[in-house]
Amino acid sequence: MRLKKVGENALQWLFVNYLRWIERTVTIRWSEENRYGDSQIFGFWHEDSFFMNLVLEKLAHKTTPVDVIVTADTRGNYIENMVKRCGGNALRVPDGYKAFAALKKIIQDSYEKTHSIAVALDGPLGPRHEPKKLAFYLSEHAEEDFVGICLAYSSCIRLKHRWDKYVIPLPYTTVTVEVKNYGVVMKNQIPELPTAAGKTEQGAAAGIFSAY
Repeated sequence: MRLKKVGENALQWLFVNYLRWIERTVTIRWSEENRYGDSQIFGFWHEDSFFMNLVLEKLAHKTTPVDVIVTADTRGNYIENMVKRCGGNALRVPDGYKAFAALKKIIQDSYEKTHSIAVALDGPLGPRHEPKKLAFYLSEHAEEDFVGICLAYSSCIRLKHRWDKYVIPLPYTTVTVEVKNYGVVMKNQIPELPTAAGKTEQGAAAGIFSAY
């Protein structure tokens, strides 16, 4: 058990320090169709989770503090650590039907405090690029705008063996971040969402290295 904890701490240290290295070397190009100032529901694709820590950190300076919905199982420990290191707050939510009580509390809290909420649209386990209803349930019941965020990388490593094809950006890369406000979205009226900034999924392969 102690060795496992040491291993977890080492991985968390590696993730956080690599993220900070990326932050010092990356160029971000913003494309925004959004009005900031009010609390909103931010949605992104699970594959972009690593770099989204930096995106949400920067968005928090434009809008309200951002809470990130994170799975309650052990996979969420690494994510929560990175979210906190970037100045955010993680909301641990169980998978499946157990999530209902936690989501009710999140919606209730949204009435009492002015915080935005971010969620991986196809998380925690896919299928890839098939948005689940969670973000839109929150948008509908909290009556807050849904804001979609998608990214594109000039160079990165894509973990092809994972269901989400998880992206690790390389140092000195350029990341394009598209932010679009869809207004309040009903959970049964999910709009068609782009899978990458400025590109179709089929056209997003340039500058990407695959890791199997």
